[in-house]
Amino acid sequence: MVISEAHKEKLLVIESKLEQYIFPPQIVIETTSVCNMKCVHCNHKIMQRPKFHMSDTLYRKIIDEIALISPATEVWPTFYGEAFTLGDALFERLRYARDKGLRKLVLNSNGKLLGRKDYIDQILTCGLKRFILSLDGFKKETFERIRVGGDRDKIYANVEKLLARKKELGLEFPIIQCQFSAMEENVSEVADFRAFWELRGAEVKVRNMLSWTNSGDVVAHNLDYETDFRIACPWGNNTMAIHANGNIVACAVDYEGHFVAGNAQNESLASIWQNEHYTKLRKVHKEHRWNDLPEVCKTCPDWQAVGAEYYENKTLGEAKEEARPFWWDKSENHES
Repeated sequence: MVISEAHKEKLLVIESKLEQYIFPPQIVIETTSVCNMKCVHCNHKIMQRPKFHMSDTLYRKIIDEIALISPATEVWPTFYGEAFTLGDALFERLRYARDKGLRKLVLNSNGKLLGRKDYIDQILTCGLKRFILSLDGFKKETFERIRVGGDRDKIYANVEKLLARKKELGLEFPIIQCQFSAMEENVSEVADFRAFWELRGAEVKVRNMLSWTNSGDVVAHNLDYETDFRIACPWGNNTMAIHANGNIVACAVDYEGHFVAGNAQNESLASIWQNEHYTKLRKVHKEHRWNDLPEVCKTCPDWQAVGAEYYENKTLGEAKEEARPFWWDKSENHES
């Protein structure tokens, strides 16, 4: 798809708001690189690096530093894996971060294991600001064709139970977001998806499909692979992404770790964020020196997919604003 002039303008506005942060405003922690599904729009099924759970020692070291330096940083304890495969250890880790004072915890999940044991109550009470369910289809056949290994009706039923339980407990947080990655196979179902989940008290988020650095099997037809137009990548400039082994990589779509800025096991996050190697990555992006980018960035078109459409669910009141991502601009008009 050829990138439109309107989309170029939107991307230029996003780029114009990039800031120079002394500590990352968003940190993505891969508590596990294990996943229990093989979705068509994800390269996890062909990922070469080892799949395992991050050690508790490393996880606590990361959380302790964030709590000390910037407890308002937006922290996602998941990256290229399904966090619920950790079992009860997931909730122990979320509560640890909450009790250390982290105020913006965000978790995303495919929802496959949500119905186990007391997981619904635990997810509602562990300190999350947002809980995002990646669903990507309304009709059963569409959902299961995209999210391979998932039972649409079972997952939908458990998300409905989650929303009903949140209402029963009278909780503001976490905001429950039902996320839809739009692609050729499902885009006609967005309206039905939105109506279904908003009626049940969720907020609907529609995002653009990713190619995951254009380095695997996934082809995102919504992206322009030939364009000469480009902006500094917001993910590369704003997000610190940490693999399960502690490697800090280029961004939150560098799933194989082609660029490594340092390792959190033996260095502080603050020192890695400011080191010459990592600083140069951000600098060449912002200066549009495309030929000096790391190889993983040179051929990556995913910067076109930044931003997402949050459909306002007025029943959530002002709580939804507190749960917005760090880059959210309240002055902008968003569809309601």
